[in-house]
Amino acid sequence: MPGIFGVVVVWAICVVGGSALLHEAGHACTARAVGWKVVGLRWRWYGLALMADTNGKPEQTWKVALGGLAATGVLALGFLAGTTLPEPFSALFAIGFAFNAGAFLTNLVPVRWLDGGHVLAGIRESRAGDPGSGRL
Repeated sequence: MPGIFGVVVVWAICVVGGSALLHEAGHACTARAVGWKVVGLRWRWYGLALMADTNGKPEQTWKVALGGLAATGVLALGFLAGTTLPEPFSALFAIGFAFNAGAFLTNLVPVRWLDGGHVLAGIRESRAGDPGSGRL
């Protein structure tokens, strides 16, 4: 059984690292789609972060935030589908699902440095400038 423990540890490390990279790739693809210049990735205290030049379009931040959330959501669903495989694969995919579902829900929290905070700020900005919203 010591060999199985090693496989689980290596799998968990790959899931966390790969999921973080794919989450940031979702941000990067969306950033390029809205006209931003993607500069690279930086390691922050909370993990990886996309570095981009907004090209004078900071109002697109909420769309870029949704790109990362979408990538993490798709990963979570993919890992959930993998839990239907026979053992021991279903247990390994359950680890991937648990991590990505947790990351998705955590990123939905509307605090400034998470994706949910950027989405909320974008919604507020769009409603503040919308003549039909009753606010100016």
